[in-house]
Amino acid sequence: MPENSRAKDDEAVQSGEHVQRLEAIYLNTHDSIITYDSASTIVSINRITLEMFGYDNEAELIGMPFETLVNDTAATRHQRNAADQIAGTRDNILGQLRRIRAKKRDGTVFPVDIHIADYNFGGERFFVGCVRDMSQAQEHEDRVHKSLFYDQLTGLPNRETLDRSLASVLDPAVRATARFLMMEIGIDQMRAINTTFGMDDGNSVIRLVGQRLEQALLPCEFFGRGNGDRFTALFEIPPSKTADTVALETFRKMQRALSAPFEFGGARVSISVTAGGLEIPLLATDPGLAIRYADMAYYEAKSLHRGDVYLLTPDDVARVMQTSALVHQIREALQMQEFFPVFQPKIDLETGRCSAAECLIRWRTQEGNMISPALFIPVAESADLIEGIGRFIFLESCAAVQEWKADPLLSQVKLAVNISPKQLERDNFVDFVRRSLDTFGIPASSLEFEITETTLANNPKVTFAAVEELSRMGICIAIDDFGTGQSSLGMLRDVCASRAKVDRAFLAGVPEDEKSNRMLRNIVNLMRDMNLAVTVEGIETKEVAEYVRTLRCSEGQGFFFAKPMEKVDFEDFVRDTNAAAAPGAVLRRQSVLT
Repeated sequence: MPENSRAKDDEAVQSGEHVQRLEAIYLNTHDSIITYDSASTIVSINRITLEMFGYDNEAELIGMPFETLVNDTAATRHQRNAADQIAGTRDNILGQLRRIRAKKRDGTVFPVDIHIADYNFGGERFFVGCVRDMSQAQEHEDRVHKSLFYDQLTGLPNRETLDRSLASVLDPAVRATARFLMMEIGIDQMRAINTTFGMDDGNSVIRLVGQRLEQALLPCEFFGRGNGDRFTALFEIPPSKTADTVALETFRKMQRALSAPFEFGGARVSISVTAGGLEIPLLATDPGLAIRYADMAYYEAKSLHRGDVYLLTPDDVARVMQTSALVHQIREALQMQEFFPVFQPKIDLETGRCSAAECLIRWRTQEGNMISPALFIPVAESADLIEGIGRFIFLESCAAVQEWKADPLLSQVKLAVNISPKQLERDNFVDFVRRSLDTFGIPASSLEFEITETTLANNPKVTFAAVEELSRMGICIAIDDFGTGQSSLGMLRDVCASRAKVDRAFLAGVPEDEKSNRMLRNIVNLMRDMNLAVTVEGIETKEVAEYVRTLRCSEGQGFFFAKPMEKVDFEDFVRDTNAAAAPGAVLRRQSVLT
């Protein structure tokens, strides 16, 4: 056989083997391969195409339009794109991987990824579509998307979705012409429900409330779950209405939706909500700020307008921002040791001696500016920083008592410290006090804890137990601001206190007004009948001091005797006063002590 004939035969064999391999790939690939002509008529398919689309044999698809396999809503668009591709007016279809919705024989729609290429055969143009079923991948993507953008408990959109919604409505082009109301909504009784029924039923309540509110408030720009028992809603404000009007109308819808009791755990429970809101972009022009201000509006509503709706004002924002700045400054002041103690003397009204002192806190900034306690103490209490301040002043008092142990005059002075509710309710507070006394090596009897009536009334079971243990240790317990709090006589009878401080409010009109005198006299007699030593605070004149002494009160405190002073000045004051004190001397001390 000639060499050239043998070479042609070998080439033919190789070509045939190549065709066979391509055919094997074509028939056995896991992707659907569909060939169609310029008229969009299917000319060939592989076996996987039948399985993927639910057909029995090739005859059912050969000669049919390719759009038979495309979801009805996308079929027209696909036809138009193909025509544009053939006409040369569109060149971004071929060679691009796209996600579309395909259609099975029974009408089921499912996601596929499709890649289309073209080729010429016998002078005619054909197209090959490689199609991959993405149902499982789409399900996985949907699960991931749902976990990222939807709350698992309620199925409602979460904060991530809220960020996107806010970004949309706060787009400069949108906010130039539209106004929106953003509302933060919280369940009022959630803590009681969790305590009474348990967390599972509590979660059921959150779910049920979310369902009712969603139905009541739709349509809106957004409704979803925030943190814990809170929900967030976003509405466009019609041009004819104000934000206040929309907020009130929306809250009334929520009240109607929640008016029917909830049934769970065999119980019927009525639920109310509190809502805070703000108008955007009036108060916020970016999502982060809008969310912060919505929280601010909610807490404002929760503290002052529980069970109602409250709309944040620019003045609220300015005030809260100032408070936030002060909170930050307090934290820094604790770290930078800008706080220091001062001591206000308490005078024995019989001897004129300084028998005790109240240890108070003061704040001097690095620049030397003094910040009033009336400004920073309420902020520290609301920001849960009062424990740090209370801890500081207690340890400073212990250090002062330790330093004065060797001084014959100063060692006789008892130091009084104000104890906050937060401190007293801590499980480890009593242990902390005991360890501190051991560390400084000072007797418990050298300290007095001043506790307000309100502190005792807020959580009597816990506070009474702590007070009893502190009293057993030897610490004197004094009821501060007596007569202005929430206590009952029964509560005062049961608490382990040895002293009471009459609030300065009861000195108004004393000694000129007989009704004022009678009221003060009755209060003092009541306390003495309950075996409580009596300290009267707020004494500012000689006449008041004289009258209080006639009532046989044990101690007096106020500017008539002395203002709060720093440690060195207080030490000098005690040495000078106690060395010279004699019965009746208290009434001659104004020129010396002020």
